[in-house]
Amino acid sequence: MWFIETVVLSCIITLGWTLMFSVPKRYILPCLLMTAFGFGLKTALVYQHIHIVVASFFGAMLASFLGVYFSKKYTLPPKALISPSVICMMPGIAAYKAMVSMVQIGYFGFSDELFSQMMVYLFEALFVTSGLVLGLSIPGLLFYRRRPIV
Repeated sequence: MWFIETVVLSCIITLGWTLMFSVPKRYILPCLLMTAFGFGLKTALVYQHIHIVVASFFGAMLASFLGVYFSKKYTLPPKALISPSVICMMPGIAAYKAMVSMVQIGYFGFSDELFSQMMVYLFEALFVTSGLVLGLSIPGLLFYRRRPIV
């Protein structure tokens, strides 16, 4: 039950971003489907104890492949569909905790524990963001390449 709740909440986040990006009404459902499948895959992989970076990579890649499919079906640029559907996978909590640790270092003074905590959260946020970027770029490299690979 928690899995369905998590996916529905991520779809609500995507609905808000589609309204903010002024995506036309008939393209909101494909964005929500991309979010449900991409975020659902990420959540399922994290539940199976796969590292969050790898799970974010595969979730973003699935959402991006679906975005390429829907963009060809509706003749839209793929970024118009992919961008709102991947925002819910951004590592906001890790980035926030890294920032709080940084502020605590400034307020309480330097300590090895706070610095170590800050670096762990900082690198987690950086690597999850990198995984999302790489996952988003794979379908573009495969389908929109102008020169042959070989």
